[in-house]
Amino acid sequence: MSPFVGLLLFFGTLVFSYLEAFVKLFVPVKRKSVSGELVLITGAGHGVGRATALEFARRGSRLVLWDINKHGVEDTAAECERLGATVQAFVVDCSKREEIYSAAEKVKKDIGDVSILVNNAGVITAADLLSTQDHQIERMFEVNILAHMWVSATPTFVFTFLWEHF
Repeated sequence: MSPFVGLLLFFGTLVFSYLEAFVKLFVPVKRKSVSGELVLITGAGHGVGRATALEFARRGSRLVLWDINKHGVEDTAAECERLGATVQAFVVDCSKREEIYSAAEKVKKDIGDVSILVNNAGVITAADLLSTQDHQIERMFEVNILAHMWVSATPTFVFTFLWEHF
């Protein structure tokens, strides 16, 4: 492809994108209702996970909350219940694959099929990389990378998601 054609395609795409954004400014896209949907949120004990759970509770979703911190996840569950949501809270260490699989099976058996998954659990260390100890790096990798894979690829959830969405 010649540079002129590439440049022309780039500017054409740019203009189209701006026009599309301008139109969406005045003609909003219809939002999906999440009322009644079963939403599983990992890392729901504090921070972004708690804020996400509260927002889904305000929108009428049924919630399944996972966190390693029992006190935090129970506090979040209580707040969501005050907003009128049906909530089930579980203490799950997302760095442990067996705990994820066990909790996922329990959710499916006792509560139902999860329709929305918010894979939010995460760990961070405040130290710079050279000061971070090996066990902290391993923990970050287990929670921030592997846990997201295990939760997303849990056989209990995968078939439900694929069946409903594809």
